[in-house]
Amino acid sequence: MDESKHLVGISPSAKIDLGDIALGTEFFLLIKNGLDRLEKGEIIEVKSTQSHAKDDLKSWCRLRGHSFLMALDAGNDYRYLIRKGNKAMLDQPDWGIKIPTRKGKYLDIRDWFEGRIGNLLDEAPSYIGFVPRGSIAEPGTPDFGFTLNRKDDVWADNLLNLYEQAKENQWNATTDIEWDQIPKLPDELEWAVCQVMTFLAENEYSALYIPAKFMSKINPHYIEVLMYLSTLVNDEARHIEAFMKRAVANGGGLQYSSILTERSLHSLFVQEDYFKSSFLLHVLGEGTFLDLLHYIEEYAPDPVTKKIVHLAKIDEGRHVSYGIGHVRHILKKNPHMVKFLVEAAEERNQYLEGAGTQENTHFMEALAILAGGGRKPDQLKRGFACVNKLKDTMYEHRIQRMLQIGFDHETAEKISTSHTPNFM
Repeated sequence: MDESKHLVGISPSAKIDLGDIALGTEFFLLIKNGLDRLEKGEIIEVKSTQSHAKDDLKSWCRLRGHSFLMALDAGNDYRYLIRKGNKAMLDQPDWGIKIPTRKGKYLDIRDWFEGRIGNLLDEAPSYIGFVPRGSIAEPGTPDFGFTLNRKDDVWADNLLNLYEQAKENQWNATTDIEWDQIPKLPDELEWAVCQVMTFLAENEYSALYIPAKFMSKINPHYIEVLMYLSTLVNDEARHIEAFMKRAVANGGGLQYSSILTERSLHSLFVQEDYFKSSFLLHVLGEGTFLDLLHYIEEYAPDPVTKKIVHLAKIDEGRHVSYGIGHVRHILKKNPHMVKFLVEAAEERNQYLEGAGTQENTHFMEALAILAGGGRKPDQLKRGFACVNKLKDTMYEHRIQRMLQIGFDHETAEKISTSHTPNFM
């Protein structure tokens, strides 16, 4: 039977011109891509000068589940007709969707939830690999071993706003700080600044490593979370740079670390549950850190130290906001999960009981010197009064943040009381 009779009145859905491209990888690659863009049963017309391609195309189509229909001699070239079959069927990508700009020229991540990219699943397959959400994946992607595969594991309702804010508020620890404007300070004040900067940098190591540890476990379907966490990690790297620079920039140097600080940070680092980690680090730890930075900014003995701490405080505010938003997002749907946060706080407190000391003594003295203005007895007495007031403020603000999340007052008080004396 003449096969061409079955094609009368049928027009190809797509045409590709391969010219004199030789039979080989590129030739079949282009045909495959052309078929990928068609629906099942649609026909593609392949134009080529390769007169002997018929048998190779028949074999190629048979292996891939397509139907080779016929070859047409068009004089200077040949036309090969192929019908798309069932195998390796792919969805169709978006086309024709245009994201509106803000103020006529800005593309904002908050606006890209259109078409396929806007299809944010509550639970993503672990075998999604690094396929961007919204694109078309060929079958057979390997399992990358992601373990945070649910939206509720990582999401926060304020996440997109925080990401845009993070980009707008980036600063450079080399060029945005007037390093040549640090005045010569009395030795006791310079020592206090150096000791404080040592403590801040040490704690920021923890705040960098912990989110970075979890990033490889988060399913790329929730790329917005990874994008935000990357700004958080960059913030912490910049803070470490600025704090360490300040410690060595004015004739001082990095000072003492304590076992309490290291045990406190280790207790955060070994936490393997992202929900608990987010609460312990961002809500309790960095939340308390915010109050500490405010204190240091208030009593900073020079404008450079004040500016560094002020800029870091703005960044830390975003980190705390993410933690509050993330934990609140989960507890809103599963209020019973608050018990896991109580357990996490209690476990950490028990771990720290073996530290052998209840305070980082050098750091506490440095805070008193900053507030009191020196190391004389009356200055230290005034300074320690300010430190004790800071502790009370930290306690109250921890409770306020937990009430904001949805804790009852009794539970919030219990957790705030047991929080590490290391502050972070």
